[in-house]
Amino acid sequence: MSPDIRSVLFDLDGTLMDTAVDMIHALMQLAENHGIDHQLNVIEYRQYISKGAVALVKSVFDNPSPELLEQLRLEYLEIYQQQLNTHSQLFDGISELLANLDNNSIPWGIVTNKPSWLAKPIVENTTELNSSKALVCADEMGVAKPDPKPLLHAAEVMQINPAQTLYLGDAKSDVDAAHAAGMQSAIAMWGYLAPEDKPDEWLAHFRFTNPKELKPI
Repeated sequence: MSPDIRSVLFDLDGTLMDTAVDMIHALMQLAENHGIDHQLNVIEYRQYISKGAVALVKSVFDNPSPELLEQLRLEYLEIYQQQLNTHSQLFDGISELLANLDNNSIPWGIVTNKPSWLAKPIVENTTELNSSKALVCADEMGVAKPDPKPLLHAAEVMQINPAQTLYLGDAKSDVDAAHAAGMQSAIAMWGYLAPEDKPDEWLAHFRFTNPKELKPI
């Protein structure tokens, strides 16, 4: 690992965990609950995951009012909660990456926009994530990425130097949050990037196509 990078923070969905199948199945159930016959292609809808529950709901429901959108968002999250960890799993290579960090005493943590009541059960039920030094969720902080506050809070909890920390995520908001926090930024190219995303324009310090590529730095 580079002498300038002594700790690592990760996004959760689309970076450490492939949660797309469970989240899309929940969206299909939401559509069915409201009488919408909407067949969702998991590969096609993966791109919406990092954009959040609101984007997922809007992809199925045509221009809902703000009040209906919030109602649907909450209903969607409740459905999703009932099937957490059904199909979700670590991306290939993540287990080995985390083991390498642990074996070399490199502290790492998780910063996610996922609500704590959804993120915590996933982390707790995934053995490889149990050695995380911090789990910071947007709802606990009152702000979400790209605001840097969650990342800086994780650094404070872990007692690590932001300037010597790498933040890895799969969305532009992850890169922007890292820059605002004074951290090194990296894009998980295996994550939930949409066709219209332009990661080469996000000005990240690193882009990785496979978790193994992190080891040299």
